[in-house]
This record gives sequence, C-alpha cells and structure tokens, in this order.
Amino acid sequence: MKTKILITIICACSLFKLQAQEWGYVSSLQNEWLRKIWTQGLDTVYIVGENGLIARSIDQAETWKKQYFPTKVALNDIIFIDFYTGFAVGEQGTILKTVDAGEKWSQIPVTTTSHINAIAATGLDNIWAVGDNSLILHSTDAGETWEQKNILPENDRQLLDIAFRGNLGYFTGNYATVYKTEDYGEMWNKQSVIELLNLYNPFAVVGYINIMENKTYLMGGHYLCSTEDQINWEFVELFSGINPFFLNDREGYFSSVGGAPVGGGIPGLNIAKVYNGGKDWEFMTLTYDYSTKQDVNRLTPQIRVVNDMLGYAIFTQVLLKMPAPPHDNVAINKIKDNSQLYIYQISENELVIKSVSNPIKSIEIFDTLGKFLIHQRWLNSAWETNLNLNSLRRSVYSVKVIHQDNTISIKKYFKR
Repeated sequence: MKTKILITIICACSLFKLQAQEWGYVSSLQNEWLRKIWTQGLDTVYIVGENGLIARSIDQAETWKKQYFPTKVALNDIIFIDFYTGFAVGEQGTILKTVDAGEKWSQIPVTTTSHINAIAATGLDNIWAVGDNSLILHSTDAGETWEQKNILPENDRQLLDIAFRGNLGYFTGNYATVYKTEDYGEMWNKQSVIELLNLYNPFAVVGYINIMENKTYLMGGHYLCSTEDQINWEFVELFSGINPFFLNDREGYFSSVGGAPVGGGIPGLNIAKVYNGGKDWEFMTLTYDYSTKQDVNRLTPQIRVVNDMLGYAIFTQVLLKMPAPPHDNVAINKIKDNSQLYIYQISENELVIKSVSNPIKSIEIFDTLGKFLIHQRWLNSAWETNLNLNSLRRSVYSVKVIHQDNTISIKKYFKR
C-alpha cells in the first residue's frame, strides 16, 4: 500500500484570473525603434534597435538602462553565451561585445561593411554570424577575431537567421535559402526544404529558424514548415505571422502587424498561441491603446517568451509584455486559496495533484528559472491526477494548474 507524503509547500497558493496573462503596453521604453529581444533568466531583458540602441532591464521590463553606441548604426540581433558574455550585431559590419553583462560594450573590428543580421553560438569557441551579400562569419576565440566563410555559390543572398542546438545548426535567407550542419559548422549542406517551398513560393524569404528538442521549425514567407528527422520537411500552416517563437516542440507564439482585430486582437497588432505544433492558433487578448499612433508598421515584429507566464513582443516603437503591466489598468485578481488544491508525492517519482472544489483542466511544471518541463492536458476536466516525475531531479519546482473555469493556481513544491 502506498504511503502518502505531503510535499512541503514553499509559498501560499494564489489564484489568478486568466486575464492576468493578457499582453499590455510597457511605457518605460517608448519612442525607441526596436528590433530584437533577448531574455536572460526570469528578470533580465535586453533589446537592441536603431541609432545604436542597447537597452537592459533587470526587473522584467519595468525600468531600463539605455546605451547608444557612438556609430549610431541599427543593431539587428543580440545573444548572450553566458551570463556575462554577449554580442550585438548590426549594419555596416558592426559587432559589439560585452564581458560584464551589458554594462559596457566594445566594437570588434571585421573586414566587411555588409549588414550583419543574426548571430548564434554553441559556445565561446564556436560563434557564427550571417548577413547581406551571402556574408557568413565565424569566430573560435570568444569573438575577438572573425573569419569570413565562403559557403554559398551565390554572393547576393541576404541571410537573415542562424540557430544552433548542440551540433545541429541552420542558417536561412531569401530565395528560399536553407543550409544545415550536423557537426557544429564544419560542413554546411543545402536543404531539400527548398523543393517544398518551391511548391508555394520559390522566392520565399526564410527569415526564421527555431531548433527544438525533437522538431525544427522555419518560416518560408508566410508558410510554416517543420521537420522531425532534420531531413524531410512538411508544410504545417499558412498564417500572417512571420517570426514565431517556440518554447518546445508543440507550444509556440507569433506576432503580426496589420489586419482587423481577431479573437481579441487590436487594429494593427496581433499575438497568437499554439499548443499542437503550429496547426491551431488562438489569438490572445491585448490591452494596448492603438490610439497612441506610434509607428508599428515599418519593421517586422518580434516575440520572445520566457515561459507560459512571461513574454515580450516588439512592434517597431511598441513593447508589449505578458502579463500586462499593472499601469495598463488590467484587473489581476489575487484570490485566497479556495480551490482546496492538494499536492502529494506518493513515491520517489509519482506526484498526485487533487482539487476538491474546482476540477483540473491542465497542469504545467517549471523549474526555478522558469523553464517549461512538463505539460499535461485533458479533454475532460479531472478532480485528481497522477504525474510521473522521473525526468525531474531533486529540486524546487512550480506547479501551474488551470482549472475548469480558467482560473489558475500556482504552487511551489520540493521534490524529495
């Protein structure tokens, strides 16, 4: 007979109306021209943009420290390889580096004036950047020196994105350009996804690539494509978003500009979410007053989500955040724990979650950095469920329970 062990509750349970997950306007970075976001943990956010803008927030976008690099060129991308070491790239061959978490930035000289559009790395000894005129740069010494690689037979391609996950990497660009490496960039090979895109748009701009644990996504024009074996690509969906962001193999977001409101969207701005790998998108509620007439149409929107409860999206001069900031007058109702939600660890790797008064629709588990780990949903709500914790080590985790009435309970627990 199994013995029930009551798990230590780290903090009191609170219920949040689903409205707390609405996207709202962040006014603390207004009137800037924004291009790319990078998040570091739960609290730190970086944004780069035009006029050499590098902005850093350590309080989830509430306040910002802004710097303007002297050359004033537009910056197109930013990454951090560890907590302290980061790079920003931009127009006219600009590469900037920081070794103190963004306090100071220095320019790294390179022998090109082509615009650099994206940067990615597997570590300090393997950093890649791509840009206009088929530009591909590689560094093996923490970005101090860069070698230009002649990989493409064409010299007129605009390369727009690059991504790595371990030894697997891709870069993409216009004219349906997709190249893959399986050895950290030693060899790059042109991909057959081009044949798939040729059926729809042979001149598609492939401006986005996202490598998940078991699936890779790319956008060719407005066509979302995916692969599980990194060989055979399939068409997933056609939609207006062109820069989606996936948290895992199945859960993703996209942002778009233009069109009438759909499912709670507002004129000109939309954010949608998917749970099943890109097939069925649900539009989320935005609490942004479009009457401010800020310029949202000049540049491509970009979205980055930390976890299911925290995310950021930029639309040229507009920064949105989920959950909506309190100054957007969004009613975020914290209610005392009347859900009577109980959590028991009945064995080393088995967790029981029971709700006495409000049935459970889905459960998600996150680590202390907000990384999504486990997700379970039901067609019919359940009062009690068992979860297998075999994949989790001994640590503190957050359990998010969405109830039948769409209220949310969040508890922290310690896996013994």
